[in-house]
Amino acid sequence: SQPLLIPVLRARVTGKGVNLDEVEDLQGRGMLSREYTITYRGQLESNETLLKGTFPKPSTGSDPRTGTGVRPQDLPEVSIEEGIVERFGIDVGDVMRFDVLGRPIHARVSGVRRVEWREGRSGGFMFVFGARAFEAAPHWFFAPVRANLQDATQRGKFTHDLVLRFPNVSVIDLRELLESVRKVFQVVTVAIDVVGSLVILTGGLILIGAVAVTKFQRVYEAAIFKTLGASSRAIAAMLMVEYGLLGTIAGAVGSFAALALGWGISRFALDIPWRPVLHENVVSTVATSLLITIIGVAASADVLKRKPLA
Repeated sequence: SQPLLIPVLRARVTGKGVNLDEVEDLQGRGMLSREYTITYRGQLESNETLLKGTFPKPSTGSDPRTGTGVRPQDLPEVSIEEGIVERFGIDVGDVMRFDVLGRPIHARVSGVRRVEWREGRSGGFMFVFGARAFEAAPHWFFAPVRANLQDATQRGKFTHDLVLRFPNVSVIDLRELLESVRKVFQVVTVAIDVVGSLVILTGGLILIGAVAVTKFQRVYEAAIFKTLGASSRAIAAMLMVEYGLLGTIAGAVGSFAALALGWGISRFALDIPWRPVLHENVVSTVATSLLITIIGVAASADVLKRKPLA
């Protein structure tokens, strides 16, 4: 099928408001002040949903550079992704100032979109302007193409032939890029697994040491229980309950701390949507409880074997 040609430009958000004295200082606004890839078109794409407002109307061709004295309804319109609303408080009706190819452009926010980023064939943009907004500006086109070429040699030959026939086309092999990203994540995953294993091993040794420190007190308590008629099985059940509760508390604290850390990294460091995987946290909490129970009871085996007379 014919690939979808998407016009794109580079822009940077430089303020909110029309007059210079209304422009907000973007220092400390985080990801908002970085450079974005923007586009212009006349309709929503298949991976977008309009949450509120309207899609930007086609540009009238008026020059939006001079913000002073221009009514907001006469400015070009821009649609923003819902993350901009959640993180930076910009909403429908606000006027934003962009630096597009070195020229200040004012635009009024007409609507808010939700983008399904996994369906990337239609592209994903934080800011979408109305049709004809930048037809006269220098820009380039982006077209995702899916070729059923599994072999790297075939992909290389295809890229070579395409560039040879169309010298002004830049080809980016996303398969190679994704493979590089996958390798990086595999290395990071191995590092996290090693650190996690060391933490579990260290925690087990600390637990064994704590049991050993209180061993005399536990032998004394077990002797009293046995003298009063408790069996070794009953004392073992008491130890299992004790260490099981300890493990559940430890697992719950660690699980909630992991959720909070994951949210913080996703929100402030990576600037990506945060989706908790609760079933993994439940499984890890149960596994922690079982592990601590086994270690605690095994380390207390001598307490169960001691005779009360000694």
